[in-house]
Amino acid sequence: MSPDEYNYGVARIRALEARMLTPAQTARMSAAPDFQSAFAVLSETTYSEKLPRLKVPFDFEELFELELISLKQLFDRLAPANELITALFKKYDFLNLKTIMRDFILNDKNPGKYSRAGTIDPAKLNLFVFEGIRDFEDKNIVKAVEQIKAGLDKNTDAQLVDNILDKSYYKYLKHTYQTCPSPLVQNLANHIIDLINIKIVLRTKELNQLKEFLLEPGLIDKDILIGLFEKSGQDIITKLSYTPYLPALASGLEYLGKNNSFYLLEKLMDNFTISQFKTAKYISSGIEPLVGFYLAKENEIKTLRFILISQKSNISTEQIKERLRLSYV
Repeated sequence: MSPDEYNYGVARIRALEARMLTPAQTARMSAAPDFQSAFAVLSETTYSEKLPRLKVPFDFEELFELELISLKQLFDRLAPANELITALFKKYDFLNLKTIMRDFILNDKNPGKYSRAGTIDPAKLNLFVFEGIRDFEDKNIVKAVEQIKAGLDKNTDAQLVDNILDKSYYKYLKHTYQTCPSPLVQNLANHIIDLINIKIVLRTKELNQLKEFLLEPGLIDKDILIGLFEKSGQDIITKLSYTPYLPALASGLEYLGKNNSFYLLEKLMDNFTISQFKTAKYISSGIEPLVGFYLAKENEIKTLRFILISQKSNISTEQIKERLRLSYV
């Protein structure tokens, strides 16, 4: 599709952006006296349209699942069969595969709880993994499943299974996004991959494991990432100073070094991704506003989930607010 062919979709997205949760609403949810009161704020938003469909009252996970399904249906109408949009929702296929592969390893044939926001019916993925019957076209998934099954005699580590699937998905995402002429879209995939790799470096305890677990690089070369192994927060800041991620992540890396906590770094990583793509709000045509809206909704759901879980756990308002991510709107 040419950029102009997205004009209707962009206009529709602009109208929907205006109806997203505002910082004032998330602040009210954060300051609510209890979980029920926080959840009640959603009745004033577009989420209210899906509340009657909940089988269990206050089931926010099902509410968010319905929102993601609705989002996918929207994009199916605005950009049918668009590879860039499909790649975003393909993530839920790979998330489902992680659950299915764990069940396969444990020989547990009872269906788990799967996302319905993917591009492939979870029942078809289940049938392929357990019975070898394939009723879908996706060479990346087929190759990843075959690789996992081939290595099961040597290793049934769930972390290794997840890593194989992550490598497959993010390689596919990067290669798909490199076909787009938009630097904004191309850099999105690179940024996502680099930020995941940085977290892998910081969380991995063994060098050989690090070399095995790193994803296909984005903008940061693999040798540079390996060179960050067991380095101090300040050393990492220095070595990454040439990348677009500094100084945005600096305080998070310093906080991690002093407190052994990833909370601030992960918040800053999410903020970086959103802030980098915010320019899509000012683009009048093309695929960028649609991708931006997907990121905005994903970020909104992540924020709402965090607030509601925190309210259920009786986390203080101050702690909730200091951990909230940057809003797209």
